Amino acid sequence: MMERSSLLQKVRRRGIFSLFLLFLLIPQVAGIGVGASPDKIEFGEVSPKEGGMRELYVINTGDTAERILLTVEGVNLTIDSLEFDLDAQESRAVTISVDQEEAGKYDGSILITACSSGVDSGGLGLGAGVRVPISFIVKDSSYIKILLATGGLLIAIATVVSLGIRRLKV
Repeated sequence: MMERSSLLQKVRRRGIFSLFLLFLLIPQVAGIGVGASPDKIEFGEVSPKEGGMRELYVINTGDTAERILLTVEGVNLTIDSLEFDLDAQESRAVTISVDQEEAGKYDGSILITACSSGVDSGGLGLGAGVRVPISFIVKDSSYIKILLATGGLLIAIATVVSLGIRRLKV
């Protein structure tokens, strides 16, 4: 009895027990995988009123059906589907729209996670994930208004000058 107890203590000390548990968990997550195309999205310049739209393809690279969850981090975006199921080796396009009104440069990301789909999936809830960087610049709309006002003022000055020249000739 004493030998058995000391053997268990040695095994625990050396980490073999932890290694054994790791090998038990690996088969549960081996078939899970998720990918995305493109691997980053750059909108460039967008206006606050019009925004911008892009498509992101989410790919289930695993061997079984997966539950996909998209999480936006750091920026204001609208995504048409934040959560859906994908069969093995299936892909789906999701539409991403910029929903940011304040002018400036923005960098964020979309975290795409996959975990086993279905009620009978069991396991420990482990999954896979990929992060897609997002960047865009929202143009300052006041700059456009100033530009339009300046253009209008220049046209008004040109009209007054041309009318003044005509009067002097008469």
